[in-house]
Amino acid sequence: MTPNAPSRPPRQTTRSRALLAWLVFLGCLCGALIVGLLATSITERRAERKLSTLQILQPVGEWETDNAKWGVNFPREYASWESTRFMNENTKYGGSGHRDYLKDDPRLVILFAGFGFSKEYNQARGHFNALEDVKVTKRVNEKTPATCWTCKSPDVPRMMQAKGVAQFYASKFSDFKEEMRNTIGCLDCHDPKTMRLRISRPALREAFASMGKDINKATHQEMRSLVCAQCHVSYYFEKKTNYLVFPWKRGLDADSFDKYYDEVKFSDWTHPISGAPMISARRAPPSPCQN
Repeated sequence: MTPNAPSRPPRQTTRSRALLAWLVFLGCLCGALIVGLLATSITERRAERKLSTLQILQPVGEWETDNAKWGVNFPREYASWESTRFMNENTKYGGSGHRDYLKDDPRLVILFAGFGFSKEYNQARGHFNALEDVKVTKRVNEKTPATCWTCKSPDVPRMMQAKGVAQFYASKFSDFKEEMRNTIGCLDCHDPKTMRLRISRPALREAFASMGKDINKATHQEMRSLVCAQCHVSYYFEKKTNYLVFPWKRGLDADSFDKYYDEVKFSDWTHPISGAPMISARRAPPSPCQN
């Protein structure tokens, strides 16, 4: 080798550069693949949204309460709803099978003395079973108001439309046994023409109005919880009319509920042993209601 000859890079350096180049290439390839998959997923979701709104296989009637007919257009959603019929497994901390709370803890019979839950108090089953369960519960008797149907069937809005909301509440439970044909389902939460989420029970609208809020301004994201808030909330029946009311006027926490009940002088029942006026504590409101 002459003094002026160019020096060759070490063999190890050449290999490192080649390895780095391959790593960069493979990284770019993986990145492009991930971006492609994301783009495909977004495109598919947008296509599904278009199909759900533009290509209805079978039109749904204004008062269609048969969930199977909705399922023609939305088979995946129908299958998910139908799966709520299978409630047969208990675990140490819950599960979905039958559970008799009064049998598990007999003290509840004393705590609920004078109230319907002292007669029967079972773990709630899925939406598929709601109508069947309310028809056979021991808590229902000849004095039970029709208000107790409110969250058990999509046939309820149809009867409210026909009779008027106040008259529906003032009627007897037994008056509508033949009318309640289908259990909780699609019509309870969806507009049959547009398939958009909607509020079908007046109590939630009235609760928002009592707080000075307009439920019609709720976003789509909020509506995803609010359709559940039609039923999964705390409520009471006015004594003389059995009108369904959510006690939200003073706020949405337990202390506000207590203040409200004191103001309207309401109690669900008077405990026959202690003589104390009692409130049946039910559920807290969903988070969008608290914004």
